[in-house]
Amino acid sequence: MAGCCSYKLARRGLLLMNMILLLFAFIFMGVGGVSIGVGKDFASSLNNYCRKVCDVVVEGVTGCNCDSDPPETTLPTVAFAAPAAGLVSVGVFVFFTTILGCVGAIREKSALLIAYIVLMVLIIIMQFGFGVAAGAVASGSAPEVSGPFIGVLNDNYRYFDWKMLSSFWRPACFFASANTTVYDYFLLRPENVTFNFPACDFDGNCAIASPNIPLSAQEAYCCNPKSNKCDTSKETCISGNECVLSFLGKIAAPVASVAFLALVIEITALAFACIIRKGGDGGKFRA
Repeated sequence: MAGCCSYKLARRGLLLMNMILLLFAFIFMGVGGVSIGVGKDFASSLNNYCRKVCDVVVEGVTGCNCDSDPPETTLPTVAFAAPAAGLVSVGVFVFFTTILGCVGAIREKSALLIAYIVLMVLIIIMQFGFGVAAGAVASGSAPEVSGPFIGVLNDNYRYFDWKMLSSFWRPACFFASANTTVYDYFLLRPENVTFNFPACDFDGNCAIASPNIPLSAQEAYCCNPKSNKCDTSKETCISGNECVLSFLGKIAAPVASVAFLALVIEITALAFACIIRKGGDGGKFRA
């Protein structure tokens, strides 16, 4: 009698878990799609920035390749979107697998439940992997993603106009500003160019004047001369490194959260499917 009750409970539980997972399938695809969209918008904004600044500064533009036609960014813009694309793929698999599980539970078909169990195990493995990858990107523990990104900006962050990407950074990321004069090879005359950037050094120290860009009043305001450290207790004082990691976290954190959140439900559904597969009522089961 107890086996019969657990068997019936497992069938109902599997149907309920699959209904919840069906909802998560759409959440996976939605969150992953939004993160991919943000990544594409970021890449498009970077390329537009490069096309604009390369019209004035022909070479030596941080984050841009002015020799390409049209000019394009040299910052990596695809790698950190990989976990989001993986989450979309998992969402598609979950959608069809949950339907398979519901049919298998209702019709009590052994072959369907076996297929469901195998697919669910694969989904859990894939989802866990993408969740770990997204979590590593969000926490700054993925040097293969953040490393090349930071490497481009590290030494020349003051020669990159962070304000041109204001929709992706915090306002503090372009608090400081300075002017420099460059020669416009198209207009054949010197032109003033304004760069907006974080008021702290990329590593959180006091900023150091560049050969062509003097220290700004904002950088002096954020500097603690006694420790030679940037006073990050001030809201407008932040390092470029923190800006980059914050941006990557904004893209990857939702992907990691959603990926891990559904794992408990998927493991529960897998357990219910295994109970049903054993047969329940007298061990009988339709093949």
